[in-house]
Amino acid sequence: MGYEYISSYSLEDGWKNIKKSWGHSLHGMCSRTGSFPPPLARYFIQKFSEPGDKVLDPFSGKGTAPLEACVNGRFGIGNDSSPEAYVLTHSKVKPVSLKRIKRYLKNIANKLHPLDAASENANVQLFFHSETLEQILAWRELLIDDFSSEGIFTKALMCGIIHGRSEISLSLPCSHSFSMSPSYVKRYTEEHNLEKPVKNVLHCLEKKAEKVLADGLPKVKGKAYHEDALNLQIRKESINLIVTSPPYFDKQTYAWDNWLRLWFLGHDYNEVRKKLFQTESKKKYASFMMKCLKKMYRVLMNDSACFIVIGDVKLKEEYINSAELLVEVAESIGFTVKRIINDPIPKSEKYFMFIPIDKGVRLDRILELHKGNVQENTTRINWNAELTKL
Repeated sequence: MGYEYISSYSLEDGWKNIKKSWGHSLHGMCSRTGSFPPPLARYFIQKFSEPGDKVLDPFSGKGTAPLEACVNGRFGIGNDSSPEAYVLTHSKVKPVSLKRIKRYLKNIANKLHPLDAASENANVQLFFHSETLEQILAWRELLIDDFSSEGIFTKALMCGIIHGRSEISLSLPCSHSFSMSPSYVKRYTEEHNLEKPVKNVLHCLEKKAEKVLADGLPKVKGKAYHEDALNLQIRKESINLIVTSPPYFDKQTYAWDNWLRLWFLGHDYNEVRKKLFQTESKKKYASFMMKCLKKMYRVLMNDSACFIVIGDVKLKEEYINSAELLVEVAESIGFTVKRIINDPIPKSEKYFMFIPIDKGVRLDRILELHKGNVQENTTRINWNAELTKL
């Protein structure tokens, strides 16, 4: 074995002791399952790239790594095939100013006309007061085909407030991170006599915008793609750093977890699920990741690094060290495996705290891959440094 194992806690100026609320306010756009923390992305971006470099995440999720790249003066590039993930990534790498988004929101509000909530999908109705749902439907009608920067940013704001338990969440009290099962919501609502709140959607969107734009705009704007990772068209040897987290076999059910957000964006989660890669087969997973890593190797410049955040999973009765599974695949492509960083997930930080310890993802590992001779920046990270704003 030509690589070493280390713990994320052993990194001298690593991310493990950084408080959960750390980071640019745009990171708070929307809570989403399966996301790595902003300080993790910051660590690798500062240690393995320079200002002006291009940083890619081909499975960008809610856009954490691309945003951190832009905040740190790099050109952040994010891609995701899931519609809500693309919207969130786009909103972070190409955000609009607070003044501009407030003007846009008021212009849209002036065009709204009432829509009948009673005719909407019964599962959707479970979450909202009829007066709130009428507004949501009106906003949905005007936004669904709007792909301007303002339109996409507003869709992202809506993804962040459409369900949750904050004062600006539009639904009855429920999870921020994932769209809960209608049958569970119905039963829980009846058992606990929950009330569906009447909310002013415009007011909630404005408040959300104020919150996520509190730190201003990152000094660099990036790029967002909505493609299958295998079809992503990026020029050969044009990327300086890759930080990404690919699918964890079949353990992250992104389409179902975001079914309500997908509904608002005009998508059926069942159709989205068909386009996302999920499997219990080690052979199929290795084949898929072989294709992905070949793509990453091709676009990565010489003397550059690639970091793969991948979780250990249990398939039937077998525990899979996913990082080790990818070692041979990566080496066959031409990567040098430098190390595997063990990154335990505290149970208090898991989205699904009710899952038994022997189920789901117990441990993340970060597979560090080098293409050529990679130099690490030894300057300590100043976690207390102020964020750069425009």
